[in-house]
Amino acid sequence: MNIRKIVSIIVVLIWMSIIFGFSNQQGEGSGNTSRKISEVIVKIIDVQNRYSELEKDKLIETVEPILRKVAHLTIYAIGGIAIANCVWQFCSKEKMTTGISTFIGTMYAISDELHQLMVNGRSGNVRDVIIDSIGILIGIMMFLLIKGICKKIVRKKKECRGGE
Repeated sequence: MNIRKIVSIIVVLIWMSIIFGFSNQQGEGSGNTSRKISEVIVKIIDVQNRYSELEKDKLIETVEPILRKVAHLTIYAIGGIAIANCVWQFCSKEKMTTGISTFIGTMYAISDELHQLMVNGRSGNVRDVIIDSIGILIGIMMFLLIKGICKKIVRKKKECRGGE
């Protein structure tokens, strides 16, 4: 097995471990993390300090669930890139890469939500599986788009050199 395949497998395993670590946080710990980030966002929004404490709290309550869903989407998009790269190392076909990567990513999203059912203060959520799966698809499409752009660049460089 070549080094690219090994590295791509390791990257996917690291990504899965990070997700597992986040999902293993008890409800209160997970909530505190997103709350702190939401507070920072609200401070940035209220840079001129025009909002009352009550208005800031309401804004934090509005921002926090959106932030959590965007985080789900983003981390799974990163996973989609990693998984697609790994699958590509073994088959190098767009349709197979898309299908296998989507399956692996979605199965991991489902297992992640099932894992959360066993963690104090957490719950599994079908909506999160859907958001995570959309993130996976976005990541796969980004991977294939970048792969396509790189192929065109290499092809043009060869044409410029006279087909070497």
